[in-house]
Amino acid sequence: MGGLISLEMDTEYALDQIIYEAENLVSAELLLLYLVDPATGDFYAADSDPYMDPKEKELIKERKYPMGMGIVGWVGSTLETVNLKDASRHERFEHDIDIRGMNVIANSMLCVPLASKDGVLKGVMAAINKTGPIGNTIVFNQEDEFMLKTLGKLAGMLIGNAQTYNRLKKTQEKVEVLLETTRSLGSTLELDLLVKRIMDAAKDLLMADRCTLFLSDAKAKQLKAHIQGRDSIEEIRIPMNSGIAGFAFTSGESVNIVDAYKDSRFNPDVDKKTGYITRNMLCIPIRNISGQSIGVTQMINKKVGAFEADDEKLLISFSAQAAVAIENSNLFKKTEDMLRETSNMKNYLSMILQSITNVVITLDKNGYLSHINHPQKMDLDASAVEALKKQHFEVWLGAENATLLSDIKRAFSGNSDSSTIFAQDYELSINNKIKNVNYTIVQMAEGSTNNNDTSGIGGNGGGGGITGLSHGVVIVLEDISSEKRALMTLGRYMSPALAKQVMAEDGGQLGGKRKKVAILFSDIRSFTTISESMEPHMVVEMLNHHFTDAVNAIVAEQGILDKYIGDAVMAVFGVPFVNPDDSIHACSAALRMKESLQVYNETVRIPNGQDPIKMGIGVNTGMVLSGNIGSLKRMEFSCIGDAVNLSSRIEGMTKMYGVTILITEHTVNEIGDNFIIREIDSVVVKGKSNKVSIYELLGRKGDELSASMAATLEYFEFGLKVFRERAFDQAIECFSKALRSTKDDGPSLALLERAMMYRIEPPPDDWNGVYHADSK
Repeated sequence: MGGLISLEMDTEYALDQIIYEAENLVSAELLLLYLVDPATGDFYAADSDPYMDPKEKELIKERKYPMGMGIVGWVGSTLETVNLKDASRHERFEHDIDIRGMNVIANSMLCVPLASKDGVLKGVMAAINKTGPIGNTIVFNQEDEFMLKTLGKLAGMLIGNAQTYNRLKKTQEKVEVLLETTRSLGSTLELDLLVKRIMDAAKDLLMADRCTLFLSDAKAKQLKAHIQGRDSIEEIRIPMNSGIAGFAFTSGESVNIVDAYKDSRFNPDVDKKTGYITRNMLCIPIRNISGQSIGVTQMINKKVGAFEADDEKLLISFSAQAAVAIENSNLFKKTEDMLRETSNMKNYLSMILQSITNVVITLDKNGYLSHINHPQKMDLDASAVEALKKQHFEVWLGAENATLLSDIKRAFSGNSDSSTIFAQDYELSINNKIKNVNYTIVQMAEGSTNNNDTSGIGGNGGGGGITGLSHGVVIVLEDISSEKRALMTLGRYMSPALAKQVMAEDGGQLGGKRKKVAILFSDIRSFTTISESMEPHMVVEMLNHHFTDAVNAIVAEQGILDKYIGDAVMAVFGVPFVNPDDSIHACSAALRMKESLQVYNETVRIPNGQDPIKMGIGVNTGMVLSGNIGSLKRMEFSCIGDAVNLSSRIEGMTKMYGVTILITEHTVNEIGDNFIIREIDSVVVKGKSNKVSIYELLGRKGDELSASMAATLEYFEFGLKVFRERAFDQAIECFSKALRSTKDDGPSLALLERAMMYRIEPPPDDWNGVYHADSK
């Protein structure tokens, strides 16, 4: 019987077998099985005819028997075995519970609890009326108690294991959905489409009937969302502090409610408006990177039971990823608006050559404000301008503008070398605000032909040259704050160098340029297997740590992060500006990434009892097409071409050769003697026809190799030579010596296995030592 239970895959079928065996073993007229409903804590009937219609089985399970009621409930509450001679007359006997209202007289009754191996109650088994030798009803004996208890223990373990398996299976499924969802959220920057994706993904992730994503409208002090109404999609708005969503938003706390209508914070107005009935609810605040609430994810009506603690943890991790996607979408929209504003301004200036759009300030000979043409650009209203006119420029500019004050004083001095003063990207502090400006200061000297000027620009008049007494100065301010903000905004999701290129060129146009660059691909080995053994939030933390180390290494070596591809990273060295040392930088970045991962494993993974993470890195150098790729509505700066594909293929081959970093011959030709490398093989990657030599990147020039590794390299180098000469016996001997020197040397093992295969089945006569890879 124990073997049957341990091997049984169908839990329900196994329980039916236990009931059948138990009924026969203790000679019971009737054997009933009650299991605990995890959601309510009550019992439900778990025994049924194996041939019963599934719908009838579900109806039987829907009936609940309260814990503590009847003899069955008594056994469940005390976890004690009960053996009764005349059960129907016992004071705790409940006809509708203990024999479920059947037309049976319960003379003898034996009840045992079913518990898991950690002592948690899973159910109760009740045997009714033991049949004697002549067909009469007798009392259950000690042997019956022992048999039923033994079966009860087996059944409890079976149920506990099944429930544990189901929880682990659900967790795995949720982790997979969370990872897939995280990838999909980064594929669009359109807010409406993004919101729909977030709601659909969250609903599937937590098996909820509905999901509502509230986003904050700070100006209106409201939370807004689009929901399904009676006939169409409707926008709803609620005050920021209204209802459960408002409470989660303002408090920053998660809210998990089993019965919404019993919670005083629940606002039933939305249900009344839409005709929908809310049973249970889970609300999680969405926070941006600075910890500020920007919205609320609200899950409504879990399809089975209520929302649990695991659901809450999962939704918190999901909401954190959603917040990043929403912030990126808002950031992209602001950047588009800023770039459009800048472009429109430049077009306007080119059409109206005679118009002065810069701020022009004139100071009279005493240093008082005479005129300002666009006070609103300096955030000054009419009253503020009048107040400034009564103050000397040193007062209203203040000590915080020391450089500008010094230049104005130089202009007032009237010296010929101070006739025109320029400054770029200056932080001007005025009216308690900072503006980035380029300024030009020009002195107005005696002799000007501007005696009839009535614009105010000429102040009190002046001369016709730069000599003589100063009659004031003109200050021209070019406000570059919007360009500065746009550059800073772009720099948040692309490298500073690329952001400057986008601003300098027309970054909104599709197209690209051919350049010779170095491309780096990296990928975590066996990521799916690793993620299945971890909680979702731990997977996200691990990825964030890995990506942070990778990006730091790439940026430190003047590279540009091209994209994340799941757990993989693509980086380019040579964009936007080509450098003769791009391949050297790419190899240095690969070694930095390898060293950072080693530190992470030694300080975090291994001390916490976790297996170390391994990764593969491929580097290739070649011509690519770099630029804005995509559509006019959705584009990204990237690189495409055979050189990119080859880098990806080479990264995939690191697993086959058991190494961390592989580089191609094209990269080797660019790096000189700056690194320690060894040739591994000549290969034709899948989908290509030309061979390429690949090398393992071992370290930097000057790094010291161990004596065993040095010996391994020597054996491997000679082994590769004779292998290509078809001397497979000699090659096997060399690769074996290399493995004896360094037992886990992946290339030696790979080539040893191939040489042994060729010794038995030699390659064709025209074989040139090249390996044709049949997979990516």
